[in-house]
Amino acid sequence: MRLPPLKSLKAFEVAARRGGFVAAADELNVTPAAVSHQVKTLESYLEIELFRRLPKGLELTESGRELLPELSKGFDHFARALGSLTAGELTGKLNISVLPSFATLWLVPRLESFLQTYPEIQLRVLTSTKIELIDSGAADILIPYGMGNFPGFSTTLLMGDSIFPVCAPSLLNNMPVRRYKDLEQHTLLHDIDVGVDEQNMTWRRWFRDAGLGSVVASRNVEFENSILLTEAAVRGQGVALGRMSLVRDHLATGRLVRPLKTARPADYAYYSVTTPAAAEHPRVQTFLSWLNAQIENDTVEDDVNY
Repeated sequence: MRLPPLKSLKAFEVAARRGGFVAAADELNVTPAAVSHQVKTLESYLEIELFRRLPKGLELTESGRELLPELSKGFDHFARALGSLTAGELTGKLNISVLPSFATLWLVPRLESFLQTYPEIQLRVLTSTKIELIDSGAADILIPYGMGNFPGFSTTLLMGDSIFPVCAPSLLNNMPVRRYKDLEQHTLLHDIDVGVDEQNMTWRRWFRDAGLGSVVASRNVEFENSILLTEAAVRGQGVALGRMSLVRDHLATGRLVRPLKTARPADYAYYSVTTPAAAEHPRVQTFLSWLNAQIENDTVEDDVNY
């Protein structure tokens, strides 16, 4: 039999063992909606109901009760096999180098699960994406945001991104935004540290494509990096063009909202870059595996929430 996705099996195992989606979400460091989505994926794949959704919670079906102990044994076996294989090789330092915006707004909020799962890895997070760091051995993994053109290195696409207007909800109380023309009433926030080929991060491109030509906002404020831009938007200082990767958590908590529902693909994407030799090291593989799992969780949550 072709196996269902491993993530859906794990979501069911934890939810069944912990007695609900909320407790499972806490253990897996995702949202309850993401756990529910994965369990539904498994039920659809197996064409079997594993949980009864009751007004006061969940109850395992007979099929669910039958599956749980065998599935738990399987995951325990995986853990023992991998642990014996990599325990010694995982111990030591791992240097990763990322942009300050990615570190602050995406990586650090998710890092606790890695630190708890792999205490033997001594992690160092650097905030630069100069390829010389990989060349010199100062960094084991580089995570740049760009076109991914690094000849001679092991380069893998991690995730794309999307761009859309964001602002604090309080900003819309007196001046709602229903169309791009309404943005003339607001302060527009600009990120001036964008590449010449990253046009979707400029208000000029958005207004031009909306057929408005040059929109004269009530005020324009420019910022040198995405951290400052995002913080200004959260504090209600204007409307910004946000990248999903950097504003996702603020949207989830309601600190930011999307006044207009249109979005565009980002011109750039995130990549992992290592030397071919480093790409084979267990510490590097372990971190990248964890990183990809976090990205996949975000994708599932985006499908559920947006």
